[in-house]
Amino acid sequence: DPRIDGAVNACLAHRQPGSSIKPITYAVAFDPAQDRPYTPATMVVDVRTAFVTKEGEPYVPMNYDLTFHGPVLLREALASSYNLVAVKVLDHVGLDSMIALARRLGITTFDDVERFGLALTLGGGEVRLLELTAAYAAFANGGFKVEPVAILRVEDGQGRILKEYRPRRGERVLDERVAYLITDILSDDAARAPAFGEGSVLKLSRPAAVKTGTTTDWRDNWTVGYTPDLVVGVWTGNPDNSPMRGVSGITGAAPIWHDFMEEVLKGRPVRPFVEPEGMVRAEVCSLSGQLPNPHCPHRRMEVFIAGTEPKEMCTMHQLFRLDAATGQLATLDTPPERVVERVYAVLPAEAVEWGRERGLAMGNWLLEAGNRKPGAGERQPMAGNRQLVITSPDQGSVYRLSPALPPSEQRIEVAARPGEGIRLVEVTLYVDGRPLARLTAPPYRAMWPLAPGVHLIVAVGRDAAGNVWRSQPVRIAVLGCTYPDCRASRFSNIRRFA
Repeated sequence: DPRIDGAVNACLAHRQPGSSIKPITYAVAFDPAQDRPYTPATMVVDVRTAFVTKEGEPYVPMNYDLTFHGPVLLREALASSYNLVAVKVLDHVGLDSMIALARRLGITTFDDVERFGLALTLGGGEVRLLELTAAYAAFANGGFKVEPVAILRVEDGQGRILKEYRPRRGERVLDERVAYLITDILSDDAARAPAFGEGSVLKLSRPAAVKTGTTTDWRDNWTVGYTPDLVVGVWTGNPDNSPMRGVSGITGAAPIWHDFMEEVLKGRPVRPFVEPEGMVRAEVCSLSGQLPNPHCPHRRMEVFIAGTEPKEMCTMHQLFRLDAATGQLATLDTPPERVVERVYAVLPAEAVEWGRERGLAMGNWLLEAGNRKPGAGERQPMAGNRQLVITSPDQGSVYRLSPALPPSEQRIEVAARPGEGIRLVEVTLYVDGRPLARLTAPPYRAMWPLAPGVHLIVAVGRDAAGNVWRSQPVRIAVLGCTYPDCRASRFSNIRRFA
């Protein structure tokens, strides 16, 4: 029907896959041949993050639910399809590595590499439904490339076979252990429950791994999934490329995939996914993904490629001795009868603001040194210089470097704000006397990579008349210690610099 472009072959058309392309990015990250391979227990901080495009423009990925989830492990991040984490994973492995694996899996449409950026892992590059489904087949069969075949047998009028397709095992394009990790995550109903709920339409009556995808303009809707016996890809949309109305991967393509799989496999033996050799299981902290220390309240078993399992104890859950009367850290002067012990989760620097916004019980003394909150005067410049204020970080803030995160992801915002009616033509942000950024227009802020030690932050502004305004200095501390060396006494000593 030409009125609806009915002649379009949707199996071969170039369409944006949305999140259904993400497993390829994660497969690259899980490859043990990587310099720093990730695992399903790798913790990544899901907070608002700006990346820089090739054109120098900021790119801020948003999650489908328009919220950020703080520290998350990659198992949940992939199963629940968190966009920001997927972009961070691609940033870690590199665009070239992701495209190379996609090509090995049989995707032929990633040819114009120059037009791709980090959004590729969110579906920013077109694929064919047939090729993406064949790529998923490599996850199902342990890493072997599958060449799609349409004609299996040719017979004459008497039923004699003239030609018959005889399948051959394809080329190995993926480590079978990596394929198993992807399968294990995509078949984990509990891991995708935060986004899709338990027992959603993605769950079959037998083991099945599945991923959905939706484009932001509702033009493309995907569900690709498999059992050990069958791989099925479903695309829904309009052949004329017009947007659908409020249809997502879970409400459009997924019910079709679910019903088709259940019907076709009805009466067939239920087969589990077989774990290959070279896998190990270890208990991890559910928050940090590291080995649990005695204070971790929630733990779970995780599967790893042998040699990639965590080696360090959890550094996030820590025991602190508090003064029951003040709620602050106990000191040598605190009477013993007032000392109580509490366990707190010490969030990575990137997640501190996220934790504050959600009112998480972290203890203000973990964020502000000196066993007291800064007074109003501490957040203002000294007399005669009240027109320029450091707004981030807070006076006396204490941050801790996490060994679970790469240094490039452990940054904080340094920001300043002039007072009302003050017009500045330039603001320079200094850390330890060295310029971090020279800014000629608001907002006056920049990201600073954390480094161990005590640091002094100052902002210096200049107005059109040449007057110079200097903020009150803000002192912060960055800790580099790891459990079990991080004790309450180490934190209490920090009050000396505030």
